Amino acid sequence: MFTGVHYWAGKFYLCNYNEAGKALYSDLDVVAFTFALSDGEHDKSTSFPSISTIVFDEFLTGRLYLNDEFVLFMNTVSTIVRKRDDVKIYMLGNTVSKFCPYFNEMGLKHITKMEQGSIDVYKYGDSKLTVAVEYCATVKTDKKSNKYFAFDNPKLEMITGGAWELDIYPHLPYKYKPQNVLFSYFIEFDSNIFQCEIIELNGTYFTFIHVKTTDIKEPDTDLIYSLDFNPMLNYNRNLYNPVNKLQERVLWFFKTDRVFYQNNDVGDTVSNFLKICKRGS
Repeated sequence: MFTGVHYWAGKFYLCNYNEAGKALYSDLDVVAFTFALSDGEHDKSTSFPSISTIVFDEFLTGRLYLNDEFVLFMNTVSTIVRKRDDVKIYMLGNTVSKFCPYFNEMGLKHITKMEQGSIDVYKYGDSKLTVAVEYCATVKTDKKSNKYFAFDNPKLEMITGGAWELDIYPHLPYKYKPQNVLFSYFIEFDSNIFQCEIIELNGTYFTFIHVKTTDIKEPDTDLIYSLDFNPMLNYNRNLYNPVNKLQERVLWFFKTDRVFYQNNDVGDTVSNFLKICKRGS
């Protein structure tokens, strides 16, 4: 007889093989279950009293997240834990993007500022809930495989050293003065405010986006893009759905690649905002 781990229909079985080589499965030999966040309704009617550890692999993505993904995840957790309090949850991910809705939803405010090798612990009032966040240290000894990633591309540092993977975004091409700014509008996203300036310089027009460290002075009249619902006419939830000529002109800069960023962090965050906008347009 041989033993091994087999995956089948949402379960991992510790199965046996008979003399003919046929796999023999038993519900008494289930060692793990798999879940899809998008199919949580299907699992609600099932009980999982034997599960004591939840592993959410690859919870960070450089692509799109599901709508209300954090809520879908917590619904799945609720299905598993029921009324118990002895379940541990591990969330694993590569450093593919600094934007992640889980960070804000879970109040993990310092992740993007953590040093590699450090661990932050978050507690929530009088609750017994504790969340520990580890930003794993770089492996000090060079792996033999690192020789394949020696090219002069900063994004490869994510593979070899665990650095955040950021695309290279276009930076400000020219210096400008306040009188060169024709119009300013704002993007509110991921607990940040970005000031976007349409600039004219020697007959050249472009948009420059940078972090705004102060509040918006005229929130009742300034053009503001935000995913939050707001009935005020100066707000728009989707940059790709302009509602007037002014917003069409703003969109033109993005369509024609005439947008520049303060740094790659700003570019990455705004890029994630735009991905969400494109999904809804």
